[in-house]
Amino acid sequence: MREGTWDQAFDSASHSFAKLVADQVALKDAIDRYTAEDVLSLCDLPAFETSSMDGWAVSGDGPWKLIGEVLTGKVSSDVLHYGQCLAIATGGVIPQGTTSVIPWEKTSEKDGQIFGEIEAGANIRPAGMESKTGDVLVTAGTRITPPMAGLFAATGHDTIKVVSQPRVAIFFLGDELIHSGVPQDGAIRDSLGPQLPALLTKMGATIFSAEFIKDDLDVLYTEIEKVLDSVDVIITTGGTADGPRDYVKPVLKNLSATMVIDCVKVRPGYHVLLARLSKKSRDIAFLALPGNPQSALAALYSFGEPLIGSLLGASEKKLAEVELTSSLTTPEGFSRLVPGIVNGKVFTPTAYLGSAMLRGVAHAQGFALISPGVNPAGATTWWIPFN
Repeated sequence: MREGTWDQAFDSASHSFAKLVADQVALKDAIDRYTAEDVLSLCDLPAFETSSMDGWAVSGDGPWKLIGEVLTGKVSSDVLHYGQCLAIATGGVIPQGTTSVIPWEKTSEKDGQIFGEIEAGANIRPAGMESKTGDVLVTAGTRITPPMAGLFAATGHDTIKVVSQPRVAIFFLGDELIHSGVPQDGAIRDSLGPQLPALLTKMGATIFSAEFIKDDLDVLYTEIEKVLDSVDVIITTGGTADGPRDYVKPVLKNLSATMVIDCVKVRPGYHVLLARLSKKSRDIAFLALPGNPQSALAALYSFGEPLIGSLLGASEKKLAEVELTSSLTTPEGFSRLVPGIVNGKVFTPTAYLGSAMLRGVAHAQGFALISPGVNPAGATTWWIPFN
């Protein structure tokens, strides 16, 4: 796709690469991973009738003779008969013959007998009240949260099948970049190196390598060749235009790559490329980000995040709508990505919006996707949130 719209490029990034293979992992290692299949309940939850209160399991009307205690985590061998009761804790298995559970605070005790008022069936959780065996707990493509892992454990799971995390190699290009200290004499301090690995990790990828390499066609080709057998995604920064020292397109040609996205009518982020490399019957995604910091971030959130999501088999997210607080205009025929903040559903741009600037993005919550032309105050647009 040559110079497509933002919507077309987003669709291509979301659907051009297949989901990776699945791994079986322990629950403790499943947090923030994506489910490879629907996760089903392996048992009823609760598996038995249980008490929802600390109190007394009683049979019939009171007063009730106290005959013992239900041990937590055990099934009592006692069978309650009319006028009898057992002490029971929250979560305790309801003994046979129980008609209700009375909380401690609503009773009194005298001479081995419990006095109180009852409501038939009160404070008893039925077996399977929360889930039945075979119920779908979460669907495939769901990012696992700690509470979900707890639910999986409660319903009998020891391991979960998750999609493999995309392995990413990052190559930062630019002979003008320095990596420490204050920039002088025309040098530029690298600002993407500290960001991209962390952002990609938050998106669900795992970083195989992150290297700074010189602007040289042969060096770039050689370094990419080294990682093709080991990664699922290659990401570069800079060198995506058509100047004499822009080597990304020539190296893609030398690698016999198939172009998926070749520039997008959006500012910032126009010079973004997405290509497919093939190695031993395996597809590798090649995402080339512009070198300007805000352009790189705009392209990463626009097209890198859905690309990573597609490899993870993640459920597609529908973008939310926000309302503009002020009129915004785009270059003719181009969409515009504006960093800003959202209060409720109202979007306000940050300052410092230039494609080489980071100050505005550093205080933003995401990008608003502004349609081509004049967008008056009060108009609605799509919201692309940061992780």
